[in-house]
This record gives sequence, C-alpha cells and structure tokens, in this order.
Amino acid sequence: MLMMTHTWLLMNYPGGGELVRNHPDLLIYNICPDLLPIHKNITAEATHGITRRCALPVNYRKNAFVHFHLMVDDISHYGSITSQPVMEFNPDSHGYTYLKGKPLVQPLLDIYDKLGTPISYADAAYRSHMIIEMTFDLALHLDRLVEGEKLLTLLNDAMNYTVREKFSEFSDNIAWLYGMPVQNVEEALREGAAVYTLNRIRRFMTLEGRIQLFANKYGIPRDEVNAIAALTDIMNHGMELVNNYGDFMAPTLAAIRRVGFNPDL
Repeated sequence: MLMMTHTWLLMNYPGGGELVRNHPDLLIYNICPDLLPIHKNITAEATHGITRRCALPVNYRKNAFVHFHLMVDDISHYGSITSQPVMEFNPDSHGYTYLKGKPLVQPLLDIYDKLGTPISYADAAYRSHMIIEMTFDLALHLDRLVEGEKLLTLLNDAMNYTVREKFSEFSDNIAWLYGMPVQNVEEALREGAAVYTLNRIRRFMTLEGRIQLFANKYGIPRDEVNAIAALTDIMNHGMELVNNYGDFMAPTLAAIRRVGFNPDL
C-alpha cells in the first residue's frame, strides 16, 4: 500500500497515534521501505525482503515500525502476515490488492496490445495491484472523515523533523536493519525529503495525478489519447473497487494485533 494508507494505519493502531505525537520520526520508519528505493543503489526487493517480527535490540526498537509497514504489505499482497519474505511473485495471489485488481487485468492487457507493446498476464496482474494501491490511497485521502490533508501535513512535518533532529539516528538504525552502507540511507533520506514535498505530494493526490504517475512509470505515452482514455476508465474503476476500503483497514489492524505487535518504545 502507499504512504497515506500506511500513515493512517499506524496512527489508528492502538497506542500508535500517541506514540507518533511523541516521536514523529516513526512515520518515516513506517514508510521507509517505499522511500529508500529512491536511491539508485537501493531496491524495493531489498527493503521489503527482510524477516518480519524479529527481536530488536533496545537501541534499534524504532525499526519495529519498518516491520509494521511490511506486515501491512503482506496482508495487502498475500492475504496474511508472513514470517519470512515471499520472494517468488504470484500473479494469482489472494492478497487484497490482487483480488481487487482482477477486473483490471484484461483492460490493461488491451491497452498495451493496442499500443503495440504487449505485456504478460503476470505484468498486468502486478500493474493492476498497483492501480488498486494508488486508488485506495486516493480514496482514503479524499474521505472527509479521514481528513487526508491533515495526514499529508503530518507526514511532511515528520519528514522535516527526521532530517532536522533525527538524521544520524535514523540513518544508523536503518543501515543496521538492512545491512547497507549508512551513506546510502543518508542520501536516500535527503533525496526523499527534497522530492516528497507537501506541494509535490498534493499534485499526485488527484485522479489526474495518479493517471500521470502510472502512465509515466509503466510506459503509456501521454500523447496516446486512446490509451490515456482507457487508463482513465481503469483508474475510475479502481476507485469504485476500493470504495469500501474499511474492509481492508479494520482486518489489517486486527491481524497485526494478533501477531503481538507492540508499539511501546
């Protein structure tokens, strides 16, 4: 799932909101598996491919909030929390985002066929789950009860706080967790803070922004009017599919509680 969803879940986990108010940098630990791959030498496979729920030394307890992110992703991708990372891709996964994305697979295949750049079923399944994640995050942001703008501001303030007050601590902790050079983490944090500004994030928290993001990432030229129109239809369908996003949120919080996640530092 994406940054808005991960932030909401942590803020609504029992004790999570109060803890974040005292330690705003925890929000950045929580999103760092998706943030770190902004660095050219850090891959998403590396940031997501670590053991979940492992015991942490006292000095590294904040890394538990990286585990929180990974557990949410497990439920989203596989339908349950795994003890070890799943390294083999399954396009027929029973995770929420893949099940919800099934109606989008054929329309995605059709777009690329008509562009003359056909993709495999597996690629279409992966991209369909990305659309579900993107529309889920957007639906959450647009819900007036969630107050998405406040969540964005909270996340932005947490990023600035982490860079200003917790830069060395964060970099050392994450480098220890992933066994990577601390310099890579420092560079990723600086770059992420420069790129993910409040104004830039706001631009992508619209349907048009999501369409543009997907088209740029997955090779749909902006001047291909028919393809962009078809992608717009798919995005709108995605918004309809995630309309009852509470069906994911409540069971996810319950599942993380069941495995004994304790946010107390």
